[in-house]
Amino acid sequence: MKLRVLAVASVTGGLLSALPATAAACGGGGMTTVSGGVVANAQRVILSARRDGTTDTVVQVSVPRTSADYGVLIPVPSEPTLDNEPVSASDLDALDQQTAPHIYKRTAGGGSGTFDCGCGSANDDDSSADGPIRGVSVSSPVEIGPVTAVSLTADDADAVNGWLADNGFVIPDERLALLDQYVSAGRYFIAIRRSDSATSSSASSIGIHYTLKGDHRLLSLAFARLGAAPTVSFTVFVARPSRVGPSAPFQALSLADLDADLLRADNYSGAVQSAVKAHGAQAFVLESATYFTALEARAPGISTHSVLRRIFDNDSTITRMSTVLAADDLTQDASFFGPTQPFESERYVQNDRSSSRHASLGLVAGLVAAGLFRRRRRS
Repeated sequence: MKLRVLAVASVTGGLLSALPATAAACGGGGMTTVSGGVVANAQRVILSARRDGTTDTVVQVSVPRTSADYGVLIPVPSEPTLDNEPVSASDLDALDQQTAPHIYKRTAGGGSGTFDCGCGSANDDDSSADGPIRGVSVSSPVEIGPVTAVSLTADDADAVNGWLADNGFVIPDERLALLDQYVSAGRYFIAIRRSDSATSSSASSIGIHYTLKGDHRLLSLAFARLGAAPTVSFTVFVARPSRVGPSAPFQALSLADLDADLLRADNYSGAVQSAVKAHGAQAFVLESATYFTALEARAPGISTHSVLRRIFDNDSTITRMSTVLAADDLTQDASFFGPTQPFESERYVQNDRSSSRHASLGLVAGLVAAGLFRRRRRS
């Protein structure tokens, strides 16, 4: 039987399926607004550090247009509590749109146009998942919309790889050493596959929500080397009482660091990638900071009973940041405990290449990495 190639994204505290980054123009006449171009084709992760000492994480997972099996693997630093309620793609889009940065393009002596960076959205087992298998402790399966998820843990990589092999996940031999880096006592993986009860084989996208004890604002970029696309993009939403940036060695950049020529060409994603590469491929562009209470008021598209309504503390500030990296640069995991200086949520560029100006965010009113796994069915 033909092997199915699977997109597996991973974060230590969040996951998304990675896609090559491209900019998406959706503005009309008048002033052109650019907002969140990376997000349209990026992995989206939410990391909400709660006052009760837990971290709520939401990872967007793309379920392919196929009836065949597929799998997703997420490394996490402690035992996760899986939520059986999926986060709708429309709610993630609403969060995206309400927090997206804006680039205003002005023409000397004339009107302006708006380029919108945030207008798009990322669009059989041979053994039971229950009980210990080869030294692996596996949770009961949780049905989450069109997928089924379990958490598993073991003290050594051979046991984890044995369970994965028994359940159809095939990791290339040359990548087993990378898997070993994410296996130790107390660490877990979340394994996800299409649910046997899924009623449709059409493509879909949902957010997987889980909770971890402790403050785990982490993104396991290095794990993405298990077969990442040539270019991978991430947009991370970090919620806590105050704004936050990436921790060293990652640097915090702003819209002011983005190349004006690329912005004029409506290539926001390319501008982010260029700026990140210029800073040693270890940087995130800070794009906005929004109070959760302001988000509630501005985003009627987020369902009243949405998971997103209950994973943020009322005093949270949601800091949004993006990065675009070549697969070869996925060498260092990122964390988000760094302080931030004032940064821009808007930038103005001149179409005639004259001087640009930046609008300061001031006091604002306002989360893999991807590896390719194969899921194999024995014939």
